[in-house]
Amino acid sequence: MTALDLDRIREAVADDFAVIEYTESTGSTNTDLMQADKVADGTVLLANEQLAGKGRLGRHWVSPAGSQLIFSVLILPDSLDHLGTLPLAAGLAVTDSVEGAVLKWPNDVHIGGKKLCGILAEAGPVGEAFKSAPKTEVSKAEVAKAEVSKVEVNKAEINKTEVAPKTQAANPPSARVVVGMGINVTLTREELPIEAATSLALEGLDTDRTELAITVLKNLHRRINQWEQQDPQLMADYRKVCSSIGQEVRLEAPTGDVTGTVEGVADDGRINVGGEYYSAGDVIHLRPAAQ
Repeated sequence: MTALDLDRIREAVADDFAVIEYTESTGSTNTDLMQADKVADGTVLLANEQLAGKGRLGRHWVSPAGSQLIFSVLILPDSLDHLGTLPLAAGLAVTDSVEGAVLKWPNDVHIGGKKLCGILAEAGPVGEAFKSAPKTEVSKAEVAKAEVSKVEVNKAEINKTEVAPKTQAANPPSARVVVGMGINVTLTREELPIEAATSLALEGLDTDRTELAITVLKNLHRRINQWEQQDPQLMADYRKVCSSIGQEVRLEAPTGDVTGTVEGVADDGRINVGGEYYSAGDVIHLRPAAQ
């Protein structure tokens, strides 16, 4: 297990993110930033250990200390109109950073059919988050726990009317949005949470968490910029690494299971299964039928 070199990370991504914070252990970096008082746009919170990690659809997980790259990023977007594609942009940042990684819709990072990374985006009221401030104004995960209502961003399903806007100057942020991820770095086979998971170590890839943090954060900054500008290249790049396209799948959707071939992914992130578009659900890739 290698310790994170925070000075190196801060220096390398200083032009990309306003504040880099670190906590040795926490329940959830997403929760910390969602509930933080007086936190700046572009704040990154890294953790060595997460005791109550959150996944999509309310799932929870724990991993051994130092075995993952765990962090969350807080952003204050001007609009929530295309929020459904933000988790896809975050997944793309990981495939940009890890050789051989692909995305199972919507944003599960896989290598060789096994899950390497989980990603969760959440949104809530802006509160006392602010667009810019001196770094000294945000202390190390001094993330004061205020009661903030949270909603998981599961494609286009976010109820935008429930997010209280902040009243300030022109183009005020419409919400506090937090994107969190946990990348399996040195987990052994015995430590994996599920059999269908893997880690960089098990795949014979570099396990330097400092270098990985720098690479992923830089790619995430670039992909978030594309997302904010609604750059069509973002979804074009996503389709190139989406392993679900062309696959026979079972989509476990809120309205019931659907089986069919994935014909594509729309610009707003919805998946096309058998000619119909769906905004939410779990995709299971089906093996080809025996001949």
